[in-house]
Amino acid sequence: MSWQDRDYGSENPMRNLGKPGGDWHGMRPSFDNPMSWSLPLMRVGGILVRLHLFFLIFMIITMLQAAFPAQGVSTSLNVKLTAIMMGSLFFIVLAHEFGHCLACRWAGGSADEILMWPLGGLAMCQPGHHWKAHFITAVGGPMVNVIICIVTGLILGLVTGQWLGVALPNPLDPFAAAGNLGISQSLALQALVIIHASSLVLLLFNLLPMFPLDGGRILQTLLWPRIGYRRSMVFSVRAGFVGAIALAVFGAVMNEWMLIGVAVFGLATCYITLKQLEWTDAMLEDESDSYVLTTHGGDDPSDAPQKPRRAERQAEKQAQREKDDADEVDRILKKIAESGLDSLSRAERALLQRETDRKRQGR
Repeated sequence: MSWQDRDYGSENPMRNLGKPGGDWHGMRPSFDNPMSWSLPLMRVGGILVRLHLFFLIFMIITMLQAAFPAQGVSTSLNVKLTAIMMGSLFFIVLAHEFGHCLACRWAGGSADEILMWPLGGLAMCQPGHHWKAHFITAVGGPMVNVIICIVTGLILGLVTGQWLGVALPNPLDPFAAAGNLGISQSLALQALVIIHASSLVLLLFNLLPMFPLDGGRILQTLLWPRIGYRRSMVFSVRAGFVGAIALAVFGAVMNEWMLIGVAVFGLATCYITLKQLEWTDAMLEDESDSYVLTTHGGDDPSDAPQKPRRAERQAEKQAQREKDDADEVDRILKKIAESGLDSLSRAERALLQRETDRKRQGR
């Protein structure tokens, strides 16, 4: 469903400011943090896939509802189709999140964990702080759905000969083709229709311009080079508030609790992100005031605090980033001395390599 900005540990708390959407990477399960209630499922290409307890409960409840439906409803086919539906959704969402991870890595970032939970999936990614890296990471997930839709659509069209309505389903009712007389006699074709329709629904839903969905993140990355990172984030988060409220209303009208859950998650993420941005601004403002007071003094009224110019503030931020990186490199070298090179995470290796290359180039 989405990907989360990932920030790796550091002794300097300033490195953890302004990371939108929260961070649940590598958490040990604890009773007081529901987001940590997950179990490791598998590891593929250095990416750990974790299964949230609520997702498992959701699958069990859904299967029980299909096995013991309301009176007068047939059960045999419903159970099979429900199992296919759950398996298809799990596969498609997981492939979508792997798309984010691989795209992030391709853009020079790092990604090493995926959390599968009832509202979809969360890929823990750390793209470089540049709009192109964030854009590539954001579109990586939807591109996987595009590929799935193209492949399954071509197969359905060639096998059934029904392009309109099957290979190209009605977006308002994409699962209607599963009830087609010819398709309903083949469980394999039904499964293919469900995979095709599920991927299409996930693609269209994620492209909604609502933060933190992929559409909202894509919107933010496109605004970033024009109005700056912070303003693009604020605009996208505010648009996310509007979109989440609209989605909640739509879910309530349609009696779709899943949509309401996604809307609540979106509202919470937007609120947390906005507060993080405000806190980051406050911290940087305090640092700027301290800088001016220290430089110009505060005893003489003529030395009243003034904000540094943009160039000075940027130079100050750059110096702080370089100092943070140097501190982090020192910590990594100490870790190597104590635990060996194999103890380093992918992000630590990447930082060490960047600093090594920078020093070789004399920067």
